[in-house]
Amino acid sequence: MKETSVSFQDGATVLEVLKLAAKANKLQMEYQGKGAYAYVQGIDNLYEFDHGPKSGWVYKVNGQAPSEGAGAYKLQAGDRIEWFYTLDLGEDVGTKMK
Repeated sequence: MKETSVSFQDGATVLEVLKLAAKANKLQMEYQGKGAYAYVQGIDNLYEFDHGPKSGWVYKVNGQAPSEGAGAYKLQAGDRIEWFYTLDLGEDVGTKMK
């Protein structure tokens, strides 16, 4: 998806903003769990493990890979979120998972 702006209330999570952006752009996305245990399984019909056992979705906020899950990380006005599809647990996209 091309870069887009999404209006959200202070304290919204990365996952909440992803859901808003997906809906506004008619983009398929699927997740499971909630809060700190929420996990994005697929975006635009590209799912975890589609390209191997280490593949899946990871994100950055303002160029940094948070240690919190998307359902727990709270955003502030002006934050920039980027989603990446990794083939190697984040190593290949600069978001090494801990």
